[in-house]
Amino acid sequence: MLQTSHNIIKVGLVGKRNFLPIEKLIQPDGAFLGQSNQSWLLTGGFESDMEGLYNFASLNELLLNCDAVIINDLMHAGFLELQHIVRHCKHVFINQSFPLSTDELIILHKLADEAEVVVQMGLQHRFSDLFVSVKDKKITPRLIETNHFCQYKRRSTQLSIISDVLLEDIDMIVNKVNSEIKSIHATGVGVIYKDPDIINIRIEFQNACIANISGSKIAIKDIHKTRFYQNDSYYTLDHLANTIKVFNTNDESFWENTDESDSLSGSVEKFQKFDLKNAAIAELEAFFLAINLKTKSAASLYDHLAIKFVAEKIYDQLERNFVAKCG
Repeated sequence: MLQTSHNIIKVGLVGKRNFLPIEKLIQPDGAFLGQSNQSWLLTGGFESDMEGLYNFASLNELLLNCDAVIINDLMHAGFLELQHIVRHCKHVFINQSFPLSTDELIILHKLADEAEVVVQMGLQHRFSDLFVSVKDKKITPRLIETNHFCQYKRRSTQLSIISDVLLEDIDMIVNKVNSEIKSIHATGVGVIYKDPDIINIRIEFQNACIANISGSKIAIKDIHKTRFYQNDSYYTLDHLANTIKVFNTNDESFWENTDESDSLSGSVEKFQKFDLKNAAIAELEAFFLAINLKTKSAASLYDHLAIKFVAEKIYDQLERNFVAKCG
């Protein structure tokens, strides 16, 4: 890794800024505003619109003058470009997820391991306060129930019920159970469109935990709740209200009223509404921290492969168990 005598890591910015608040973390004078002890210097950009930032004539010139690359838009995030950057032993942060095949992800993952660089991409939901809190809690679920229903809108035809609606739920569940998957069964129905509008997924894990996931993109109203059932208690996550409630089933008052009211909950946690800019800052801080500590990032290529494995199994099931719209 190219470093100055003052142990400064040099960062190059590729593409237009979009909403990514680079200036809130790194200033062109090298000051890092996050929670890292490492010094970061924004050396320049390629096809960037950041005011006052030096623009390199080519991507290769940028790579010769930086240790890490932040890619801001998908125009510069193709598979060939990423291969090129990683082969130059540069760390890579990609602002958004973009479609890569399983084979492409495997190739990039191997290249990143060989080059000993951090590649972080998308999975922005992982940086919400709700997701982080669930990840940190000592929950040993035996049964998980998720209902993620999106109110019907005209643009629903453009939504994939798996990639756009249920991906974060699948990620949270697989991440929390932390066990090999034994089997996946999925069924779907097309009511309005010819692709699945409503889907039900059952995932069985090797540790005997079972997850039932129901999703819809044509619901009457938005509902997004997850329940983790474990011995003697269960957790209810309301993703829309940004709350986590804990209920003790050994408490006699629990059985008197099962409407999950706050008064019956052992504890109620309220989180701030998910904010894209705050999440973007948390993503960048996690990226820098992974480089400093030489650890896997919070949204690594390995994580993408794990989620993609589950998603592909679900798609395979839907090809056999999908009832299309008639007529």
